[in-house]
This record gives sequence, structure tokens and C-alpha cells, in this order.
Amino acid sequence: MTIDGVSQSTGIERLVDVTATDDGIRVLIRDRNLSTELGSVTVPADALMSVLTEQPKGSQTITGAGRALEVEVRRNEVWLVIGGPDAAVGLDDLMDAVAGALPSA
Repeated sequence: MTIDGVSQSTGIERLVDVTATDDGIRVLIRDRNLSTELGSVTVPADALMSVLTEQPKGSQTITGAGRALEVEVRRNEVWLVIGGPDAAVGLDDLMDAVAGALPSA
């Protein structure tokens, strides 16, 4: 699923792709206008969903394959950072994307 977002550091429009993989959830941040991949990481699905549902204070680091995803829930917005590239997306949109990518129980 693709979610519209915006960089909190530059104000540039971003796209965030959320897809299921064998290893968890892949989060990819792209530049909206150039369609250039800026950063991606695959993280454990349960770790990401836990941060989204529990909404701990401050930035949380979820370690993925070779990289980390910084996640900070700010009311109804979620700030995602992969290395340097960042994007802010709606909490409901991100939760729907993650839940949609998870296998049915």
C-alpha cells in the first residue's frame, strides 16, 4: 500500500510504500515527484505494530535487516526516518497499511 506523506525536514512530498515480506514489513520512502527510492528497511511486523498501537513517548528505533527505522507517533501523525530520509504520514493510514500487509490469522 502506498501512503502520501511529507518530509518533516525539507517539506518535500513523499510516498511511503508498506509491503509484507517473508521477514516482516518493508517500509520504503520515495520522492513523490522523482519517484526516486530514498531509503527502505524491513522490520519485524509485530515490533512496528506495537509502536503504533502503544504509542510510546519519543522516537522508537526498530532494528531491521542492516538498517533501522525510527518511528515517532505524534497524535494522529507518524514520523518515519530511515537513515536520513524521513516522511510524516497519517497514523490511521499507516496502521491500515501495516494491518493490510499482515497475514490473516
